[in-house]
Amino acid sequence: MKLLEKKKKITKDHFIVDHNQIYAGSHIIIDLWNTRFDNKINTLKKIIKKAVLIANATMLHIHLHRFGKEEGISGVAILAESHISVHTWPERDYIAFDIFMCGDTKPKEAAQYLIDTLKPKKNKITNLRRGVISSD
Repeated sequence: MKLLEKKKKITKDHFIVDHNQIYAGSHIIIDLWNTRFDNKINTLKKIIKKAVLIANATMLHIHLHRFGKEEGISGVAILAESHISVHTWPERDYIAFDIFMCGDTKPKEAAQYLIDTLKPKKNKITNLRRGVISSD
């Protein structure tokens, strides 16, 4: 399933104008099961950095933390446009991503990249618009 970005207008405060809505940003929740992931911090860091690049976002900082020797990884990439967070459960073969971006970014393309790269056998994507304001 391809997630394509629509044309949108960006206001001076980085809110998005799309048809009859004005909103702060797109928040995409991604659940991935049975992926092709080696449970290594360096691999995950490379994947997240590429997702940020594809989204046309600006990374300010990334921090990933491993719990135990071969346990899960949690972390966040702080972006000028918000964040991408991740939590892995290797014992359950499950990865959760949270992408929130405002302004002139492409969070749906970043989400699609994560899915295409990690090749889950099952995935669930939830798209939310944060800070929705009705337009005149």
